[in-house]
Amino acid sequence: MAQVTNNGNITPIGLPNGVLVPPQQTVEVRGWDKIKSHPIVAHYLTVGVLSAEGELEDDAGDAAEERQALLAQLKALGVNAGSNSKPETLKAKLAEALVAAKDDAIAKLKEKGIEVGDDVTLEELQAELAKQQ
Repeated sequence: MAQVTNNGNITPIGLPNGVLVPPQQTVEVRGWDKIKSHPIVAHYLTVGVLSAEGELEDDAGDAAEERQALLAQLKALGVNAGSNSKPETLKAKLAEALVAAKDDAIAKLKEKGIEVGDDVTLEELQAELAKQQ
């Protein structure tokens, strides 16, 4: 749970989860890993009106790492996805992109007169394409 401080002197700040942070006070905030990415909260953090310390939820780091890995895989396949997309959405996009990339590689190999089976991996197809060029 993160400790969030309102560094302002006058106005309490309401967070998207309903927590109110009074001026010059610190409160415990659950779900901070999700709340901190809200545009207004992110702005308050950037300008120093809010500050946060402490542990995120145990799985927050894992979820962020998973999201970054999925985004990197999508980018490698030429798919641009929003960095705030849910991992489930990114996984679905990745599955679609992998199928499309595999189909594209098979089509390119068939154009060159090379028949391939359905059981080959995308990496094998890409390696064969690289040999043909």
